[in-house]
Amino acid sequence: MGEQTGAIPLMRLPISGWSVRIGRAAADRAALEVYEGLRLADVCVATPVSVSILRGAWRNPRGGAGWALAWGQLPTGVSAVTAEFTGGGRTPVISRVPAVVIERTYWVAEVAGDFAGVTVHAGPALVSGRLRRSRGR
Repeated sequence: MGEQTGAIPLMRLPISGWSVRIGRAAADRAALEVYEGLRLADVCVATPVSVSILRGAWRNPRGGAGWALAWGQLPTGVSAVTAEFTGGGRTPVISRVPAVVIERTYWVAEVAGDFAGVTVHAGPALVSGRLRRSRGR
């Protein structure tokens, strides 16, 4: 779902309740801003020198309804990303989610459920990480 806040696009993520918006950094480079409620959780600035394929990965606060969220930067020449969220325990749950691509530079993916890790498939790149616990809103 997209909204307009002034001239800056804002996308609220329906499962986690977090939001993302596109800003501009020096030299007119695209910047992805990620918000947990009103708190700025991350800013990722596009740079071809050091691409953060998996920039951030979070999950629900303890005791809250389960969700997982991840975001990052697209590598050069890649136009689609799949995030594979994995749960822990004896019977690990796996959920593959096609990411939403933003400004042909960033991606974001979220899913409902209890997960502990994520593996990102971006063209030939494969990057994994653990999900950090959200502080809650």
